[in-house]
Amino acid sequence: MKKRIEGSYKKTVICTAVVIGMAVLSACSSSKGSEASGGAAGADSKTQAVSSTGKDTSQGDRSAEGTINFYYWDGGQTEAVEALIGLFEEQQPQIKVVPTQIPTSEYWTKLQTSLPNGTGPDVFWMNMTAPDYFNAGLLYDMGERIKAEGVDLSVFPSLLTNLYIQGEAVYAIPKDYDGIALFYNKAIFDEMGIPYPTDAMTWDQLLDLAQKVTNDQHYGFVAQNAGNVCYQDFIYSNGGRISAEDHAGCEINKPEAVEAIQYLHDMMYKSKVSPTYSEQLEFSPNDMFVSGQAAMITAGSWKMTNFSEGLGEDLGICTMPVAKTPAITASGLGYCINAASTNLDAAWEFVKFCATKEAQAATVTGAIPAYTGCDQLWVENFSQHEDAAKILEGINYEGSLPNPWFDKGYNDAKTIITETMTTIWSEPECDIQAALDKCAVDIEAVTK
Repeated sequence: MKKRIEGSYKKTVICTAVVIGMAVLSACSSSKGSEASGGAAGADSKTQAVSSTGKDTSQGDRSAEGTINFYYWDGGQTEAVEALIGLFEEQQPQIKVVPTQIPTSEYWTKLQTSLPNGTGPDVFWMNMTAPDYFNAGLLYDMGERIKAEGVDLSVFPSLLTNLYIQGEAVYAIPKDYDGIALFYNKAIFDEMGIPYPTDAMTWDQLLDLAQKVTNDQHYGFVAQNAGNVCYQDFIYSNGGRISAEDHAGCEINKPEAVEAIQYLHDMMYKSKVSPTYSEQLEFSPNDMFVSGQAAMITAGSWKMTNFSEGLGEDLGICTMPVAKTPAITASGLGYCINAASTNLDAAWEFVKFCATKEAQAATVTGAIPAYTGCDQLWVENFSQHEDAAKILEGINYEGSLPNPWFDKGYNDAKTIITETMTTIWSEPECDIQAALDKCAVDIEAVTK
């Protein structure tokens, strides 16, 4: 049965060809919404600035002064960045923060060329690639300052803080986190008289529902060649992982991972409830969902604004499907300090401020704040969707894991995974076990 790829079911959107690889920026870093901000102010913000030692840090260290440079990559969060800096400079006018937004396509190259020669920013965003930087001695260890000033890291999900900790060293303060959920188009289910998806559906239930809503007008689900919003989540929920716990070995060819990839592959080429990889290149999965050409999709919190604007009250949200245990890819950004900064005191004052409830609440228009409780402010931005809070649940699942990481040869390993998954997604008759066996061997050749 040939599915309609041109036109629209609810709304016409511009067709774009998007190569869907392994997503490692969490997005995390993708453009997020810019709706009205929530925030904490007045007496409450001062209360939050009192450290666990009882020291009032609301006005910071007045001996720190001067100008610091701050790099970030997401232009969609400029409003939140400006609000954050404005609050900080109100409290510490002797320190000026100069923000620079650098597109993602240039951001990492800029860091990799500027940090080693001492010309990089004082403070900057970081993601799960942090070990590349702290292993090279490029990130400042904030551990001693955090202890001395009683900055409480327990207010952040441990999965996030652990992304930036090595031994006793702490290389970043958590900024935000990504939520992953199953989104669905209520209009499709209503028109076909089929009950809506439910939370924590089994894989069999998801497949059965996808088969029921697949027809000439739309697919039931989109099985994406995207790590952090699709295949990694399915692997983790099935009890598997990609990088071993020692961050040297690879487990992508273990039964739990193979079963998850086979399940998604079969959705495209066996049960035909998902667009094929070539169709996903022709019309991106997210656009396909918003235009009504797919009834369900797994996606990240950074797509919430796009989905909400595109589908309005027809947007439905569920927690992720579950095989053996609830799980998602846990990811989030952090604020780092350049180890070679010539104004470490001022840089620390800014990053320390970024760890407060007041600061995290101010950035809610850009992403889900990492500070416990502030994430509810993000939900309030989407109060028209009664199930928006479900997007927050995955970060606390015991089965959730970070993006795969290898202490040695990470970039080479990432390339191998991306190429392997592209081959699997594009070949209808692919021997998935054989492909993943080769992938594991090739990865361990560069990581061990």
